[in-house]
Amino acid sequence: MACHTVCVTEDGRTFTFGRNENGQLGLGDCQNRDAPTLVKGLDGVRIVHVACGKTHTLFLSSGGEVWSVGSNKFGELGLGKTSSQPVDKPQKVSSFASKVVDISAGVEFSAAVTEDGRVFTFGHPEFGVLGHGTDGKYIISTAKEGFREVSTPQHVAAWHVSDSRAKDYLGAAAEPPTIKRVFCGNKHTLAVDADGGLWAWGNNGYGRLGLNDPHDRKRPCKVAFFEGPHAIKDAALVTAGGATSGAVDAMGQLYTWGQVKKIGESQIKPTFEQNLSGWRIRSLSFGNESFAVSCDANREQRRGWVPGCESAPHVITWGQSKYGELGYGGSKKSSANPDLVPAFKDTVAVKQICCGMGHLAYLVDADAPAFPEYEPPEHDPKPAGKRAAPAGKAPAAKKGKAKK
Repeated sequence: MACHTVCVTEDGRTFTFGRNENGQLGLGDCQNRDAPTLVKGLDGVRIVHVACGKTHTLFLSSGGEVWSVGSNKFGELGLGKTSSQPVDKPQKVSSFASKVVDISAGVEFSAAVTEDGRVFTFGHPEFGVLGHGTDGKYIISTAKEGFREVSTPQHVAAWHVSDSRAKDYLGAAAEPPTIKRVFCGNKHTLAVDADGGLWAWGNNGYGRLGLNDPHDRKRPCKVAFFEGPHAIKDAALVTAGGATSGAVDAMGQLYTWGQVKKIGESQIKPTFEQNLSGWRIRSLSFGNESFAVSCDANREQRRGWVPGCESAPHVITWGQSKYGELGYGGSKKSSANPDLVPAFKDTVAVKQICCGMGHLAYLVDADAPAFPEYEPPEHDPKPAGKRAAPAGKAPAAKKGKAKK
């Protein structure tokens, strides 16, 4: 989703790099960065978690405060107003009733979970992705529609069971759950509750909500599959990508749904990923068309995971790769089925994986074997989106008749 990356150090400092046309790096300007750069606007604030949208970024402090930066065209920064001008320095979001414990960002919307287990959302409401019971649509004029953005965090109050035959495809009202984590895809949202249940809402194209039908949901609906033995034990092992979702159940098995492959039918309900049977997953992340997991493998890979048995770390990726983001090296770029990333095989334990737009980021132990180091060029002060002519060459002349 994002073309920028944010890193947080052990002492809570934040470094950003990548695209910055809307000030999403939080560095006080709209210039791209080719190397990690300290966000000085957060000096004195210990950051523990970050979330990247397409052109905005959220920061969560150790004290449960949220800061935001970047595009605020649809109110995705939660500052109580929209703006056509980017916000290039982190601003504090002060509209939460209690401390925030988790944050996530979609393309043009955001979500947060407070310490009392409530969910707040803000930004662009299309497809009902905010979970407030509406897609925010209204008629401007004949054949022209607009959206009522939500610029102040609003509580997601109503929760439902799913019923594809009911009005708005919402079944009976459910007791509001205590939410632990929230995950935003491009245009849909997932949430994990304290009992290991999974809830989904927003765009259901390709069945990415896992509700066994193709209908959008404007309020959270419970994904019935993740109950009993399939309840989610580790709330961190859930991911929402472009048009695909995934989760690891209590038995350690990965289930995926949505547009998992470009060719063939989509999966409108959670489906066991057989190619990853026998692997213990540490971290997973789905992008628009790329998928990645960090895992441990048994010596006997066909067996289910047995605690205490000998293992070795691996990284497995699959999907479409336009820029080598799957990490295979050589001439191979893409893979329809999960395949090993050679550089991480047996030796490097990857603690966390994050899929961005056209790139993947891996967090490894500090004592990991040395990798080739990239030396970025000196920073070019040109604004984002404008490219300088190659050194020693003048810009090409425009075609047409010369003016006298």
